[in-house]
This record gives sequence, C-alpha cells and structure tokens, in this order.
Amino acid sequence: MRFKGLIILIVASFSRLNAQTENEFINQFIERYIENTTDEVDIQQFTSDLVIYLQNPLDLNKATASELLTVPFFSSFQVSEILEHRKTFGNFICIYELQVLPSFGTEVIKNIIPFISLKTQTLKIGDVREIWEKGSHQFLTLTETSSPRKKGALIKDTLTDLNVNHYLGSSVYNNLRYRFDYGRLVSYGVNMEKDAYESFLNGNNPLGYDYFSYYFSLKNMGKLKSLQLGDYQASFGQGLTLNTGIAFGKSSIITNAKRNFNGFGAYRSLRENAFLRGIATTYQFNRSTVGAFVSYKKLDGNGVYRADSNDLEGLGYIISTTNIQEDGGLHRTPSELTDKDAIKDFQTGIFTEYSLPFGKIGAVSYLRRLNQPLEPIPQVYNRFNFRGNQYLKNGIYYDFIYRNLNLFGEISMSSYQNSFAQVHGALISLGKPLDISLVYRNYGKSFITMQSTGFGESGITANENGLYVGFESKLSRQFTLLGYYDLFQNPWLRSATDAPSSGSDFWSEIQYKPTKVFQAYYRYRTETKQRSYAASQTSLLQFTTTQRHRFHINYTLNKGIELRSRIESSIFATPISKSYGSMIYQDFIYKPMKSKLQLSGRIAFSNIENFNNRIYSFEQVPLYDYPLFTHGYSGLRYYLLTRYTIKKGIDIWFRYAINQLDIPLDHLMDNFATGSGLDEINSNIKQTFTLQIRYLIP
Repeated sequence: MRFKGLIILIVASFSRLNAQTENEFINQFIERYIENTTDEVDIQQFTSDLVIYLQNPLDLNKATASELLTVPFFSSFQVSEILEHRKTFGNFICIYELQVLPSFGTEVIKNIIPFISLKTQTLKIGDVREIWEKGSHQFLTLTETSSPRKKGALIKDTLTDLNVNHYLGSSVYNNLRYRFDYGRLVSYGVNMEKDAYESFLNGNNPLGYDYFSYYFSLKNMGKLKSLQLGDYQASFGQGLTLNTGIAFGKSSIITNAKRNFNGFGAYRSLRENAFLRGIATTYQFNRSTVGAFVSYKKLDGNGVYRADSNDLEGLGYIISTTNIQEDGGLHRTPSELTDKDAIKDFQTGIFTEYSLPFGKIGAVSYLRRLNQPLEPIPQVYNRFNFRGNQYLKNGIYYDFIYRNLNLFGEISMSSYQNSFAQVHGALISLGKPLDISLVYRNYGKSFITMQSTGFGESGITANENGLYVGFESKLSRQFTLLGYYDLFQNPWLRSATDAPSSGSDFWSEIQYKPTKVFQAYYRYRTETKQRSYAASQTSLLQFTTTQRHRFHINYTLNKGIELRSRIESSIFATPISKSYGSMIYQDFIYKPMKSKLQLSGRIAFSNIENFNNRIYSFEQVPLYDYPLFTHGYSGLRYYLLTRYTIKKGIDIWFRYAINQLDIPLDHLMDNFATGSGLDEINSNIKQTFTLQIRYLIP
C-alpha cells in the first residue's frame, strides 16, 4: 500500500510538471542549476541538451554509468545504486521501483522522471528509412529588436567619412535553426545567426547570416559509441585538460562541484568560436574506450599588423595576435570585421578510458597549433600567460565509488613552462540527513587556461588554490538546509590586484515546503576578496565584502495560476565606504490546462547605488533564449511573455520588455543617455521585442 501511495503521489507531481510549458520548466531548471555559478555557462547548449532529454528520455535499463551521469540531478551514488539494482534484480519493470533505493526520495524521483524512461532504441546500418520516418524535425526562428537605436546606427545614417567606426546593419537580431533527431541515436542540424547591427545580405555577408554552424551526431551503433562530424564539443575528466562544453561552478546543487563529462557531443549552440570543427569518434572494446579527434577552424582575434609594400590597400598582414576571442562573434563594425577569422586553429588529440568495478580511470592528450603566435599585451598580471603558437596538454583523471564515498579528480600538465593543474574531490553521502562535497584545487600560475574549465572561484584554470566544502541536510519533511564555504588564494597578480591575494565565499539557503502549492526559501551569501586601492604613493591591497540577502516565495493559486515574489538586497563594503542595492519583483504565470494560450510576466523595481551592488535575476523567455538579466542601475523593469499553440507542433512566443532607468535629479533637464560608446542610447527607456516560431514534426 505504501508503494502504491508513493506511485500516486509521484504521478500527481509529474502531472503538474506536464501542466507547465516546456520552456517554463527548463527556465526554472536552469535557474536552480547555474544561478550561483561564477563560470561562463553556455545556456543555449545546456537548454538544447535538456530539450533532447525531455523529448528522448534515457533508458534506465540500458544506459551506461557515463550516460546516466549526464542526466540532471543524478549523483554518482544514485547511478551506482541503479547499476547494482540492475545487476542483482534485473531490469526495472517500473520507474517507481527507484523508491526502494536508499538515495531516491519522492522529490528526487519527481525531478528526474522527465529525463528517464524504460524504452530502448537500437540502431543498425541499414535502418536509414526507419530513421527518417520515425525521426523528428524541428524548425525554429527567433527575431528580436530594441528601441531606441544605438549611437553606432545613428552615426551610419549621417556618415560621410567611411573611416569613422559605426554599425553596419540594422538593429534586428535573427537566428534560424533546423534540427533532426532519431531518439538519442542520430542527430543533425544547421544553425544560422545574425547579431543585432551586423550587415545582412550585403557587404561582408552576401549569404545573409554572419554565423553558420552544422553538425551530425551518431551514437551507440555497436562498438562505435560516438561519431561527430562538423561542429562538436569535447569534454573529459574534470575539465582541466580539455573542455569545450558546459561547465558549472558553485551553485545551489552541491554535486555541481564534480563534473560528469562524457567525451564528444554535438554542438548546437549559437556561441561563435566555442566549439571544435571536424571529426571525432569513440569506440568501446569491453572495458576500454578509446577516441580521437581532428579539428580545423578559424577564430576571431585581435591581430598585430605589419605593413607590406605589395599591399595596395595598406592593411598589411598579421604577424601575431594579442588575444583569441573564444567567445567572440560580434561583427558589427569595420574594426570588429577586421578581427573575424583572423586566426587559423588546428587541433588533434586522443583519449582512453578504462572501466573498473569501482569506477573508471582515463587519460587525454591534445595538440593545438595556431597559424599566428599569441602575444598578449605585456602587463604585470599576465606575465605568466601563454605566449606562442603551439602547445600540448596531457591529463589523467579518475572517478571511484566505494559505498557512500565518491572520489574524483584530474591532474593535467601543459607544455608551456611545464605547468601543472590539479583538482581532487569527494562526495560523501550519510543518507538522507546529510550529503557533503569536498574539492581541493591547485592551478599553476602559468597553466594554459584555453579550453580548460576547472572548478573554482574565477572560472580561470590558473593562478588559484582553494578548498571548497558543500553540504545539504534534510532537516525534516518541510525544511532543507544547504550551503558551502570556499576559501581561495591567488599566488600571482590578477587584473584588479597588484599583489598575491586571497578571499572566501560563504553561501547558505534554507528551504521551506509545507505543502505542494507553497514553497519559500531564504538565501544569504557573503564574498570577501582583496583588491588594490590607490594610496598616496603606493597601492594598498584591502579586503572588500559583498553581502546578499534573498527571500523568495512560490505560491500556486490553482491549476492555472502561479505567483512568485522575491526581495533581494546587496551591500558592497570597502574599508572606507559602503554602497547598497535592492530589488523586488512580482511574477505571475497563467497556464491553464488544455489552453492554447499561456502567459507570464514580471514587474521589478531596483535601487542600485553602485554597479558592485548589481543583482541578477532569471526571467521567463522563449525556448533557447538567454534568461539572465542584470539589474545594474536603479529603475523599473517589466515584461510580458505569451505562448500560443496554433496546433500540435506549431508554437509562437512573443515577448515585450521595458527597462526604465531612474534619471538623477541633476540630469532631469538634460538629454539623458545610457550606455557608452557606440552602444549609447539617447533615452532612459529601452524597449525590446522578441518573436519566436517553432515548427515541430514528431
């Protein structure tokens, strides 16, 4: 009877989940997973991965340990329990069998249900017709524009001197995507993007879009575990040696301290330059897995030019580059176009991994060669940064599980000055009362940071030592307490310090869920870091402290209406001054069952004295759009998002947002402007219009 009751409870919970819109569920999931991270996260790629899981859940009976670890919310202990259950009792007959495993409570099962199933798909070489007939097609386009236009566009309207820097195109942003999926086995697609103020169908973009991306992915065809053609990502171990994919930092999910990377995968994002292009393949032989990749592409970079007497245009040719724009992609002005595809990038590498009864051990090695040497502009703080056009990285990683203990880590060496980076961690489960996460890292000051995303404070895998302790405790059925403490130091200078520095980060949250329709939490965070401040003749290194408080409530009025309220404050303190910031918002979400129309909106007020007091919030956005908004100034922010389903498979999103900044009293009679440089607008009000259309053929 208890088992039957739990099934009813979980089914009811999942029914409420299905009542949510797809993108609303994903937005909430993203907020919980990455909100507190300090690392740069590719939200578009993460969203795409989540959608694939929702549309093609992973088979609980056939998935390997590595595949299970890629499922959101799955911990190493839970995966170990699933594998042991399958070994002892055979396949799962029902997903709700998970409740007999020690690490799976009702809340955990409710969270993972959308991502798992008991359905199996297999693939043979001759199944091309079946793949095409049973696969799904998705066409998606998003268009966005804002008003008023920026200064760079206004200059263009009256331009007489072509040498003046200006925007080349309209304020319209547009992307166009096509994707085909046959379960989780075959996937291919094409992505195109034009950023706002880039030219379209003229000038340097006669084909229209500034960015084109394409990929083909094949998985689990016999011994061939993975084949990637076109654009792909590569991620291994804990991300020290090689990671071009998603990496999470510190967050409200303490298990994020461990990375569960799984080799090669399709690249579906619109982040330009943040991928590999070529071919990658993985084979499995019993307990051994081996793989290799080759990549060649062009990167954006700031070039150093030398004049050439044979160059009639007088532009010269590149002899070096000051930086690689791994996350670049804006080509709105003549100067930005000069940086486009300035660097030729060749990479190749191999990896091997061996499965053990208690875990796995692996090794990865790759070579990268640029056609031009990288020569950063000399600064004291970047003295140890990589310089040259070629480097080699080698790494060894491990992941062991024994009962309630999970040990993991990676040691990596880069050829530049033979520098090392290492990270070692442990996840300890003491049952439902307490889970603990420990991570120690030591990243050398000359370690090559490119394509490395080790866990840490800055997101830069160099010049950092630290110790992280995270915990989650189920105090009672209604209360959960979680948090972390991170102590770190920088052995060499950073851009904001003129001496070695240190700091700490404490974060805690208490959650209260008395009923299914009401939940609340209080969050506190304090960060202490050293910065340099100018004195009479010297620069002093002093501690600054940022404190943040948040109180949040979710309340479901009925099956169709949900309200969310939040109050948040920040205090930024130096030895000689303090500044304050606050933000309050009210959300409403209208999603009646079986209705073609769904609405969500927000009104937010912020009072920010200093940009150091800025407050971040996640907003409801169309699927795949960027949901993070920065409240960096005082003012009013509100938006309305509508989603209308014309018929099954055809959805339209429309979003209207206004950001209105407060005008200081001493500027009331002026032509108040916001922004700077070419991004300046002559108004304190900015309006944004977004339209997205999706056509899905299941």
